[in-house]
Amino acid sequence: MERTVKYLCPADAIPPFIEVDLSMLDIGHKILLKDLKVGSNLQLLQNDGSFPVCKIMGSRGAAAAAAAAAAS
Repeated sequence: MERTVKYLCPADAIPPFIEVDLSMLDIGHKILLKDLKVGSNLQLLQNDGSFPVCKIMGSRGAAAAAAAAAAS
């Protein structure tokens, strides 16, 4: 899992951050490099777009509660 993403862009177009919407993801889902929404003037420097940058993980208690809810 990468915590940083390397892009090539003009000096006057460096974004202060890259916003990622996690609100529609469930436990176990991932955000991949190719899923990041960035400006057209940014060029991804990593070749593997299937590399994960974020994975939604739950606590043990949350996983047990979800399993119990699914069973009932």
